[in-house]
Amino acid sequence: MPGTLATRLMLEAIRFSGAASLANERFRGIGSILMLHRVGSTARNGFSPNAHLSVTPKFLDQVADALSRSIFEFVSMDEAAQRIRERGRGGDGRPFVAVTLDDGYRDNLENAVPVFRKYNIPYTIFIAPGLVEGAACLWWEDLEAVIKARDTLYFDWKGLRQELPLSNSREKREAFDYLMNYLTNEVSEDDQRRIVAGLCEMSGIDAQAHRAQSIMTWQELRELAADPLCTLGAHTIGHYALARLNTQDAMTELEESRALVELETGTRPRHFAYPYGYPAAAGEREFAMAERCGYETAVTTRHGVVYPEHADYLTALPRISLNGNFQKLHYVRALLSGTTTRLVNKGKRLNVA
Repeated sequence: MPGTLATRLMLEAIRFSGAASLANERFRGIGSILMLHRVGSTARNGFSPNAHLSVTPKFLDQVADALSRSIFEFVSMDEAAQRIRERGRGGDGRPFVAVTLDDGYRDNLENAVPVFRKYNIPYTIFIAPGLVEGAACLWWEDLEAVIKARDTLYFDWKGLRQELPLSNSREKREAFDYLMNYLTNEVSEDDQRRIVAGLCEMSGIDAQAHRAQSIMTWQELRELAADPLCTLGAHTIGHYALARLNTQDAMTELEESRALVELETGTRPRHFAYPYGYPAAAGEREFAMAERCGYETAVTTRHGVVYPEHADYLTALPRISLNGNFQKLHYVRALLSGTTTRLVNKGKRLNVA
């Protein structure tokens, strides 16, 4: 999707043009998979670069209520997979909505699950065992905490030396964007974590305490697994961008994450979510590997509604993000209409390459 301002303008234009009509099946497709991360109250004043990953419980309730009374039908990922395989001919003809949540945040249990139970909505939570057990970290949130805590950041890594001013929100945002680009494109996944861990130590940020406070325990996940509305999926072990790993390591992340979730919860994941999920993090190689591993579906973060043709690409499914920067119902209607899918994909229905 474009930047925040451009996306808002696009969504408002779609709203006022009437193009957000959900009656147009040709654009709307056979359904949508919603994507969430955090569900809670997040401060949005000043520097909050990860705010897009969090929606409020109130907004989630509004979405659940509105869609429950619409043409859409909430279904589990199992049911969504079946309808996609049948190219939309299953069910009663209504388009489906499947709800997914990445990473296993504790606020999902505290704030989202009560909404799902209120409206009897099936939901899937994708689990990365390393986040549960502490072998992985929420490094993107840790980086935000480091930058928030400092007025200047001295960055020194293997010959790259930078002094980044952090005296105001604009400078903090520029530094965050610069470091995010460097950490996701210029260094390995393991070095990425080492760098952020070093910055946390230098800044007095307890990354492990933050992770433990933010992510559900195995006991909490076992209790959720007993909820008939809940499906547990896999999300790698260490929340790695699979496309940046060699084939053997990527296959290990795909296979062992599923095995660990099954070992700890008694539930064998049938569905997978690629961490980060954009093209540079998951592409055709990863789609093929997920299929070889036997996952029924695998979801990306590529924007889009689901079309009948996705039956041939069940491990490359798009999702609609419930984005914290766009918490208005008419934005959600515009996204579910499929109009933005065509715009983002430059007229194409699918983005699977």
